[in-house]
Amino acid sequence: MSSIGTGYDLAASTFSPDGRIFQIEYAQKAVDNSGTMIALRGKNGVVTAVDKVITSKMYEENANPRMFNANENIGLALAGVYPDCRALKDYACSEVGLDYIVLCSFIS
Repeated sequence: MSSIGTGYDLAASTFSPDGRIFQIEYAQKAVDNSGTMIALRGKNGVVTAVDKVITSKMYEENANPRMFNANENIGLALAGVYPDCRALKDYACSEVGLDYIVLCSFIS
């Protein structure tokens, strides 16, 4: 019995009759379908790499980046649905800006 499309996939707080939360499964599938991301920490820094999945021949080389700088000390590497990644990036950058306004210096 499939519950998809019967109203159990509309909210993250709604369980289906068989105990599943479809919004969680959809989010996991989006992450699984996006590129692999890895980060390595050393004594003097961090190295990150993201595998960019090309889904079309018309894909532009530098479109939809998955790695961002929030400031000179904070970097982001994101996986999942790209609009969600952009929302997380925008939120992180706004938090960095608020910290600068409150503390008069960037967090390090």
